[in-house]
Amino acid sequence: MSLDGIQAFSDGLGPVLYGFGIGMIVLETVVLTVKKLPRDKKSRWLSVWCGLLGFGTEGVVHATLLFGFGLWLYEHRVFDLGFDWWVWVLCFLINDLMFYVSHRVMHRVRILWAIHCVHHSPRHYDLTTGIRGSALGVFASFPFVAWIPLLGIHPLVFLIVDKLFKFYGLAYHTEAVRKLGWLDRILITPSVHRVHHATNPQYVDKNYGGFFVLFDRWFGSYEPEVEEPAYGLVKDHTPTTLADAQLHEFKDLWRDVRGAESLGDALRYCFMPPGWSPEQAVNSESVAAK
Repeated sequence: MSLDGIQAFSDGLGPVLYGFGIGMIVLETVVLTVKKLPRDKKSRWLSVWCGLLGFGTEGVVHATLLFGFGLWLYEHRVFDLGFDWWVWVLCFLINDLMFYVSHRVMHRVRILWAIHCVHHSPRHYDLTTGIRGSALGVFASFPFVAWIPLLGIHPLVFLIVDKLFKFYGLAYHTEAVRKLGWLDRILITPSVHRVHHATNPQYVDKNYGGFFVLFDRWFGSYEPEVEEPAYGLVKDHTPTTLADAQLHEFKDLWRDVRGAESLGDALRYCFMPPGWSPEQAVNSESVAAK
């Protein structure tokens, strides 16, 4: 496929995917209503507003910063890979690995968790949870994928692959699909990703993958769904407004940084995992010394 053909495909793909996503959320809402299943209407609407904000920001950044920077890197590419089918497969695998890496880092670095926790804040798990995100999410993931055109993968190829990747990610935010047998051991399925959103102690910080379970298995973060998941944030905060959903963890982080007794502790509050405190560090050292 020529570059012009890829551009035409990209131009037509966005409306189709967004239309499909909206249609699925509407259908899910109809099913929940007809079956009279419990749902938090306010929280679902909050997810929609967060989704509009997050996807809107991402669209602008992708079309300008990421694409422009990607074209510049592509001009300095190390390899000339072209547009053969295997380049698309390679791009997909690299994107999946980078999703795993960035996702795990966002859970383990508090200043990034302040961005990513927006996605984990609802106490329900459905398609609207899948679209709830931070307006800053695209900036958090940018450093992990911005380098890909340097390999010789055209930024337009990456943007198409990433768009398809994200809409697959929307699909597994559902409780309607239960276990899928052998697929749960290979792909990120609704069952696998429900674990990731759960606050049950054995599920916390597990199943970071975006498409394949492979990286979770390799790096020791895989956990199968056994016990029924309980959703939300471990710190037990449920946002009720758009501003609260987007900023609540930044407010808590600023409170801790402002109260830090040293610059070192202030930086550790930002870059250590969520929940870190000087007292916790001292206790951990005391236990290790015994």
